[in-house]
Amino acid sequence: MKESLIKTCEFDWSEISPAIFGSIFQNAMDEQLRRELGSHFTSETNVKKVINSLFMDELWEEYNKSKRNPKKLEQLNNKIGQIKIFDPACGSGNFLIIAYRELRLLEYEILKTLREEDQIPIEHYFEGSLTKIKLKNFYGIEILEFPSKIAQVAMWIVEHQMNQKYKRKFNIDHVDLPLKSSVNIYNTNALQIDWKEILKPTDDVYILGNPPFTGKKFQTREQKEDVKKVFEGYKNIKELDYVSCWYKKSADYIEDTGISVAFVSTNSICQGEQCPLLWDILLNDYNLSINFAHT
Repeated sequence: MKESLIKTCEFDWSEISPAIFGSIFQNAMDEQLRRELGSHFTSETNVKKVINSLFMDELWEEYNKSKRNPKKLEQLNNKIGQIKIFDPACGSGNFLIIAYRELRLLEYEILKTLREEDQIPIEHYFEGSLTKIKLKNFYGIEILEFPSKIAQVAMWIVEHQMNQKYKRKFNIDHVDLPLKSSVNIYNTNALQIDWKEILKPTDDVYILGNPPFTGKKFQTREQKEDVKKVFEGYKNIKELDYVSCWYKKSADYIEDTGISVAFVSTNSICQGEQCPLLWDILLNDYNLSINFAHT
C-alpha cells in the first residue's frame, strides 16, 4: 500500500480528467445496488454527443462567425456566462464536469482571440474574476450523498485545472483558495420533488444526464411508486422503464419555455410497446418536438 501511494503521488495528475472518479465509484459499488439505482458511468465520448448537439456546436459556430468582431465576442462570453446546466440524475457528476470544462475551453478561445488581436486588455476584462463561467450555475440532483460529494470535489478540480490553463496563457495572478463557489447538488429523489423549486425554468437552462434505465421487471417497490406518481392519471404506465419518468418530469419543467433537454437512455423507450405509451404523452399532451437523437 505504501509503494502504491508513493507511485500515485509521483504521477502527474494535472491532465487527468476528474470525470474518471465516476468510473472508480461505479466499480467500487455493490453490483446489486448499482443495478437497483441504475448507476452507470457515461463515457466522455457519449457525454460530448449530448452536450455538443444540445448547445456546444451552436456556441462554437457563433464563435467562428464572431472572430473578427470584439463586441460580438464579448456578447458571446457574457452569454455562456449566463448558461445554467441541470442534471437531475447527476451521480458523480460526469455531465456537469465535462459541460463545465467545454464551456471554459470555449471562453479560453474567445479570450485568446481578443488578446491576440489586441482588442481588449484581458486584466481589465476580468475585473477581479478569472472567468464568467461560475460553478454556482451548475445544478444536480442525486439520491445518494457519496457520489454527490465526488461530483462536488471533481468540479473544484476541473475548475482549478482550467484556472491554471488561463493563468499560464494570460499570465494573470489568481488565488484559488479559499473556495468561494460550489456546484448546487441536492441529495433527494428527483422524481418526488418539483424541479422548479431547485432551478427556475428560463431559456438559458439546459437539462441533460443519464438517468437510471431500470425496466419494469427490475424496479423496486419504491421505484414503481415513483412511476405511478409521475404518470398519475395515465393508463398502462406499469410497462414503462424507470427512465421515462425523467422525460415526463422534463416535459412538465420545460413546457412554454425555450429549454432543451437531452438524456442518454435505454433504446427500449423508442421501440416496441413502450414507444406509443411514452411518446404519445410527450408529443401530444405537450407542445414539444424532437430536435436530435443519436443511436
